[in-house]
Amino acid sequence: MKNKKIAIGFLTASLLLSGCTSNFVRPEGSTSYTAGGALGGAAAGALAGQLIGGNTKGTLIGAAAGTLIGTAIGANLQRQENEFRNILRNSGVEIINTGSSILLNIPEGLTFSLNSSSLKSQFTRHLNGIATVLNNYPKSKVVVTGHTDSSGSRDYNMNLSQQRALSVGNYLVSQGVSPNRFTVLGKGPDMPIASNSTLEGRKANRRVTIEVLP
Repeated sequence: MKNKKIAIGFLTASLLLSGCTSNFVRPEGSTSYTAGGALGGAAAGALAGQLIGGNTKGTLIGAAAGTLIGTAIGANLQRQENEFRNILRNSGVEIINTGSSILLNIPEGLTFSLNSSSLKSQFTRHLNGIATVLNNYPKSKVVVTGHTDSSGSRDYNMNLSQQRALSVGNYLVSQGVSPNRFTVLGKGPDMPIASNSTLEGRKANRRVTIEVLP
């Protein structure tokens, strides 16, 4: 029985962590990490308990364990979000609660000149703040993604977005964030958040995002 309980704990944790990434971005502040984590943890734990125990008791034990793990993960994310909001106040960085991660949306104008992948020196102090928060939570994973508008060739945009993501990721590493925590991606024009048919839309699409996952 002891071994089964241990197995439930590990399986619950793996199920929770495997489901942390979501492509759906909710409006800022619309979701509670803690509540969402508890519900997701209970569901994952119940599944783990049923798979291992094969009975109602196992399901209940798994659900309880999952709730505790999910609540802890949610509380951890909420603390990180609070720190980001404090340190990035009035920076121009949009902080989005996706329900399962923290998404920092950084417009091109803050970080890069047009068609450049060299960081603007005036933005590095904000990246220093981001690095400070990331270093406070060394178990969190970080996905840095570069995005462009649809102007110009696809190959050019894919390369530019990758280089910009690398510039941000490398700077954070230079501030002590472990490179093992990072995934760096260049998505070019593939994930627009506005219409590329307008000047304002193209401006919004040129951005770098930093997603922080538990």
